[in-house]
Formats: sequence, C-alpha cells, structure tokens
Amino acid sequence: MKRNTVKKLALISAILCITVSGTGCNNASARPVIETTTLPSEEPTEKLVEIDPFEGIRYYSYRHNKDGVIEEEDGKNDFYDPETITVDGKTIEVQFESYAGCYGSKQCSELGCPLRVYREVLDQDMKQGDTVTFHLYLDGIDIPEKDIPAYVEDNYGIRLTRTELTPLVHINEKKITEVDPFEIGDENKGIYFKLEDVSFTVENTLEECRGCKTLERLGLKVGYDVSLEEGLDINDLYYGDKVKATVVLKDGDKEYKGDEANKYLDSTWYRVKLTETEKIYEIPIQDVSFLYNKNVNVNIERANDWHQVATDKKLFTKYDFRHIDGSTATIPITCELLRQFCGFDDITLAAFLDHNTTGPAYEYLITGAREKNIIFVTEPSKEELEMAAANGVELDVSQIALDGFVFITHKDNPVDSLTVEQIQRIYTGEITNWKDVGGNDEEIIPYQREANSGSQTVMENMVMNGLQMMEAPKGWVPSSMGGLVDSVANYNVNANTLGYTFNYYLNSLYRSSDIKVLKINGISPDNENLINKTYPFSSGYYAVTLKGGDERAEELKQYLLSDEGQEIVKLAGYCPIR
Repeated sequence: MKRNTVKKLALISAILCITVSGTGCNNASARPVIETTTLPSEEPTEKLVEIDPFEGIRYYSYRHNKDGVIEEEDGKNDFYDPETITVDGKTIEVQFESYAGCYGSKQCSELGCPLRVYREVLDQDMKQGDTVTFHLYLDGIDIPEKDIPAYVEDNYGIRLTRTELTPLVHINEKKITEVDPFEIGDENKGIYFKLEDVSFTVENTLEECRGCKTLERLGLKVGYDVSLEEGLDINDLYYGDKVKATVVLKDGDKEYKGDEANKYLDSTWYRVKLTETEKIYEIPIQDVSFLYNKNVNVNIERANDWHQVATDKKLFTKYDFRHIDGSTATIPITCELLRQFCGFDDITLAAFLDHNTTGPAYEYLITGAREKNIIFVTEPSKEELEMAAANGVELDVSQIALDGFVFITHKDNPVDSLTVEQIQRIYTGEITNWKDVGGNDEEIIPYQREANSGSQTVMENMVMNGLQMMEAPKGWVPSSMGGLVDSVANYNVNANTLGYTFNYYLNSLYRSSDIKVLKINGISPDNENLINKTYPFSSGYYAVTLKGGDERAEELKQYLLSDEGQEIVKLAGYCPIR
C-alpha cells in the first residue's frame, strides 16, 4: 500500500468515529451530536526530495595499464573486482559505485532508501567513443529496474531526477615517456676506454647509468650488448676503433635487441620509447706529436714528392703497426708505413707512433713487454745481446737503411774535418784542446750519450772499435739525442763543443742552424759515400725481431727488404741499402 493512501484512510476513520458517537468511539453517553456538512481538509502531501542518483560520478576516463588492462585513469583497480547480482531475472556481473564516489546514492541511503548505482564491467576492447552505462539497483528488493523510480518516490519520498547515465568513454593514455638508455650521470661514464701501455680495454658501466635506472623505475629491465664495429679482437682496440653498444630489452625469457626493443614497446602499454637503441663509441685519434717534442723539433711531414708506393694496401693494418717500437731516428719509417697502408694524414698518424728510443725498444722486444714484436733501431749493444741470452731469445737483425754516423760542433768552430784517430784520442781523453786538431786554443767539451742508446752503441762499436771511452762528467751526458744537439749548439755560446748523432736525424728530425757536421778524413756523409762505403762511419738502421717469433713481424721485415719496401724507406728520407 502506498504511503499517502495509508494516511488518508487513517484520517477518514477518525472523522467517522467522531460523527457516530458524538463524543468519540469509546463514549456512547448522552452528549449532543455535532452536525457537520463537510469533511475536514485532506492533510497536505509531504514535499518530495529530489536527488540525482548519479551525482558525484566522475570516473569517465580510462587508460591501459602497463599490462594492457583497462583501468580508471586514476589507477583504481577495484573496478576489476565485479559482483554478481540478479536483475530482471538475469544474473549479471557488475561493478557497484561506492558511496564515496557517488554522492547521489549516498543521499538516498541516508534517507533509508537502499538505492545503489552500478555499471557494466568494461570490455577490454573498449575504445574512444564507446559508452559506459550506469544503472539503478535496490539492494535486497526484487523489482524491475524500470519500476525503481516510481517505487522510490512512493515509498521513500525521493524523486530521482535521472534514471540512467550513459557517458562517452574517453581513453586518455598517459604520455609516452622518452628515455635515453645511454644517458650517463655525474658519477658514471657509460662506455669508456682505458689505455695501458699500447692496449685499450673497454670499460662498460652502462647498467649503472642514469638511463638504465630510469627504465628500471618504469618497470623495464634492460642490458647492453657490447661489440667491436671494427678490429679483430677486443685486445686489438686501437685509436679510431669503434665499439657498438646495443640495448637488450628483457621480458621473462625473451629478449628484444636494438630496434626490436622499440617495436616491442610500441606493441605494449608501457608507454615508453627509447630515443636510441644503439650507440657508437669511438676511441678518438689524438694528436700526440707532443710526445716526441723532446727529440723531434720539426713536423713529421710527408715528402714533397710523396706518392703511393704500396700496391696492396690490405697487406698490413694499423693493428700490425701498433707492435712497432724503435729509436727516435726511425720514426719516419713507421710514419711512411702508416701513410702507405692506412692512409693517415700527417697529424693523425702521430697517435699510432710508439717509439720509446733504442734502449727501451730492445728491452720491450726481448722481454715481451708492451706487445712489441718488431723494432727499428741501430745495431744491438753488448748489454742488449746479453739481455736476449738471459731471456732465452735470439735477435734476428736485418739492416733496412743506411745512415752516416756524424760528428757535430758549433758552426763558428774553425775545424771542418777530423780524422778517425783524432776522434778516438779525444774520446779516450788524450786530446783535450782544439788547438791540437787545428782549432782555437780552447778546451774540447766532448758530449756523450747514455749507455745503450743507439748513438752510444754505434760510437762504442764502430768508432772506438774496442778503445775505452773516458768517463764523461755528468753534465756532458744529455738524456736525449735532441738534448745533445742543443748542448753542442748552445754551450756557453762558445764554439768548443763536440758531439755525435746520425746524419738523417740531424737533417730531418732535429735541425739546428747553430751546428755543422764535420767531415771524417775529409769525406762527407752523403748517400753516395754511404753506399760505396768511403765514408768511414757508414751506419744504418735495422729491423730487429726474435728468431722464431711473431709471423706478422717477420712478414713486415721481409717487406721492408723487398724492392717496394726499400722504395718506402727512400721515400721516408733514408738511404736504402741498395
């Protein structure tokens, strides 16, 4: 029975009761009957409360989470925990709106009405422009949905201003986050190279870099595949080589490498894009000519008549030449090999030079240090031969170029020539004054080189020929060949100095306008006099390897002895052996 009908019946009963008894239904005594001609006015109907049952519903926007499941945009997950109800005789799964999210249904509840709002479970194929329908439901009351508004109004005095809500779906996917997987932080280097002796090693700290950590926070696990873009092996890394780092995206037991990682991300709902999937790291080619400033005071430039001599440029590579060491005087031979086979310009090739002077070069070859397998030097000293024997190796020495071992003095010295005997007597200490060899009455200052340097070895073996050299004062033994030339040119601005070096070195690598080259026995160290052996101190440079040693080193030595190799030696400015 409706709520207003019950009130009307109760009022009529009360009126009838008064009319019949005159004094009320419980008293039939003789009280006068009150005549009435009309019924009292009907009690006014209570004012209905208007409520929008859908008020407060605001979650009309959705997105996919990283698993591809549709969820409300604010990330609510209870949307996917449906309840089962019966509506119009059918059992369905629905999601009820909480009172906190639906103020309208909460108002109804506060007035005693068990009205609830539910919506259908989302279709995972839902797309932009679809609709989501919200329905009304009376908890615990089995009544068709279409009758709910009238029932609520009649029984609870609530007029529902809306009976259905069907908003459009908005798929508002979160913005795609672009991440640089190679981004490094202040305390991280990513990929970098360490040079130890002549070998580079690759240091990989990419998995500790900022980009990798960012991806981890986004739920992605990545690694990095590091490979050589050129070169033979990781141990062959050298200036100019390139190392490639490739992103490897991991998902369970599957991996997506390089561009496939972005394709995978594009097919998922991570909403992440990698700005790069691979990166090239190059060992820069540096101008390191400053390393030779101590011994070289001119640019190591190609000859004016330079031309391509090597017919097979693939015969040797920069990886073969990295194992060369030698004296300062033979630097141009290595330079010319780098030009002929690698095509380097005069600035670039300086990075590939590792001539450590004669003594250290022999030591590195004999002991196997610094991976040296061929050296361009003067002939070995007695001490170097003993070192080889002590290390159980035998030196294989082959001359590849001729040079004159020359004696120099200040340009103002009137002496132009010395005999072999005069030089020997000066360096044994018998002759100490220039007047004894045709010069001024001045003390001779005879400079020497340190033991096992190339020039000192030639001096002892070729010039002194077994004679004991005097012990030179400490200040008379410069530490470098360039230092000796400077000392001869500058000693107290006098012309009483004497020293020795190699003719090629003096003409091509360390020039000085303040010195002059002395003739020996009246003969100058011209190429013609070197080849015909008329110049007394015809020396040369050698390619030295270990017998039974590295095959590539032996191939390089044999090449330099070939006609083509000798043409390269000549182009480098040396006197060929034939």
